[in-house]
Amino acid sequence: MKIDLHLHTTASDGSMTPTQVVDWAKRTGLDLIAITDHDSVSGIDEAIARGKEVGVRVLVGIEISSFSNCEIHILGYNFNYKNPAFVEDLAKIQGMRKVRNGAILRRLKELGLPLSFTEEMDGVGRLNMAKEMVERGYVKDINEAFEKYLGPKGIAYQEIKRTTPMDAVKLIKKYGGIASLAHPKKYLLDKKLDLLVGGLKAHGLDGIEVEYPRYNDHDKAEFTKIARKYNLVTTGGSDFHGDEDKDFQVTPDKNLLRVLKIRY
Repeated sequence: MKIDLHLHTTASDGSMTPTQVVDWAKRTGLDLIAITDHDSVSGIDEAIARGKEVGVRVLVGIEISSFSNCEIHILGYNFNYKNPAFVEDLAKIQGMRKVRNGAILRRLKELGLPLSFTEEMDGVGRLNMAKEMVERGYVKDINEAFEKYLGPKGIAYQEIKRTTPMDAVKLIKKYGGIASLAHPKKYLLDKKLDLLVGGLKAHGLDGIEVEYPRYNDHDKAEFTKIARKYNLVTTGGSDFHGDEDKDFQVTPDKNLLRVLKIRY
């Protein structure tokens, strides 16, 4: 079985529709995928329906963008995304995102770099802004957009009230889901990974994303050691957004499949 549990669509900052992502997964030989849009579940129904048509199993997923000293992303799987209470709780997180987006867009406009997005738009993130900045010729590439303007050290970056990683984990668990820490290398390099994982484990963290593009054997060994210490499952995914050519697949272990309730 080949899986990818970290995929984005046009429901957040991906460039492919949910249907197109599922078709791409089929072409690349994936058996099981998760649609993990940022703070959004609006692409899941379409992806599940297309998956049934072409023979790709699609898990319910999300990537919650939380903040505590730095940006920390929490992946969620198999939660009850149809629950009206969940929809209400997610709307609060989306509201925080929109407030931050509005602040960034106003700052960019002040700098003479207006964009077409508005604060009211759903699913918009900094990557969307970066892509348009490249298209308009404000910057040469996405890296420059983040380094100069949109990243934590950028002149348009805004620290607005955000949901915390602890609350993100608790939200996923509250609705019956599995919570995993996304792309943890930054916290390893900052020597904060053990502390972060230990704190999140106390709130129900289930896993850590060990398999990820550009992670070497040393990285994965360190993440696996942390996973064993805290009795976490190891997840993996490409963080695919549709514009890049990522030939990346994960062979899951039986423990992960058991936790995700996938028959093997």
